[in-house]
Amino acid sequence: MSKSTKPPPVIETWTKEHVHRWLMTEVKVHQTCADRFIEEEVSGENVDDFEKKDILDLGIKHGPAVKIMCYLERLKEGSQHESQLPAYVEKWTKKEVNQWLLQHAKVDNEKAQRFLEEDVSGDCLVCFKKQDFLDLQLKSGPAVKILKAIDRLKNKPEPEMLPLIKEGRQSSLKSRMRLSFTRMTRRGNETQKTSLLLVKKEETITNPAPIIKNILDKLGAKDLKSFHFELTHYTDSDHKPIPRGKLEGTDTMDIATLMTNHYSCEVLGVTRDILHKIDQRELVSQVESHMGQIKPYHKGCAGEKKPEDMEKSDSLSSSTGKHEKREERDQSASFSMNVNIKVPWCLRSPTS
Repeated sequence: MSKSTKPPPVIETWTKEHVHRWLMTEVKVHQTCADRFIEEEVSGENVDDFEKKDILDLGIKHGPAVKIMCYLERLKEGSQHESQLPAYVEKWTKKEVNQWLLQHAKVDNEKAQRFLEEDVSGDCLVCFKKQDFLDLQLKSGPAVKILKAIDRLKNKPEPEMLPLIKEGRQSSLKSRMRLSFTRMTRRGNETQKTSLLLVKKEETITNPAPIIKNILDKLGAKDLKSFHFELTHYTDSDHKPIPRGKLEGTDTMDIATLMTNHYSCEVLGVTRDILHKIDQRELVSQVESHMGQIKPYHKGCAGEKKPEDMEKSDSLSSSTGKHEKREERDQSASFSMNVNIKVPWCLRSPTS
């Protein structure tokens, strides 16, 4: 890049070096973005006719493209870019924007991820208009919601943002959940084989996680999102709802394992209730067909007798029965003895 002095006041007279300098010093985009204009030989005469689509066609992400267009429009008007939002917003990195969208704008993870992928940092976000959100494949509802949330930042202190789970930790957590699922499946298969050998008349299920996974695999992407939402708001149980953070980045295998660990013996009932709420009647019937096969005793389930408690109960019943029989014999003997004593001598038989 040539070390030219202040760019000429008329954009049409700018060379490609002038454009590059303006992008670096005024717009303050990353050098890789500014270099694309040099590589494509974009001079002032060309950039004056540019629209956002033309910038995106250069391979520049959506966030920087919106910012460049905003500054270019102000330049054509003869004014400078001035944000009406607090200065801290423009200092946000793209990860901090992602945190704010998730925690304060209450945007779901999929939409927030688009902003992260398109390099939308704070200095880009302040330039966004409704159409820019729509161009990110957002619907009008979420677009207006985010705009309102941005507007509420005016004259307010910087909101507190909690740290998100790092990708490495999230990947590690996902691996552990998969390993747990594999182990549970293996144990479930072994238990099922043993059960089939011992009790052939009645099929039992000790691990419902594979059943839940198969059910969830039949849901479409939209219905699976609805299932996620209802799961995080499920209150018809003594257990607290599963936090939304634990469901981020999970697949059907992860959800099945998480629900089984969280709800224990109630898990099929919870699954049925949520499927009913999202109007999946056929899948409700499939879940109900398995509910009768769940083994009555499950570790951690309240109200169920453990095998050792049942043995103690049988032993106590047997002991109590023997004690009652002994008392009956004693009472019978006592009664007989009392009768013999009270019989008058005149009524006794001659042989007495």
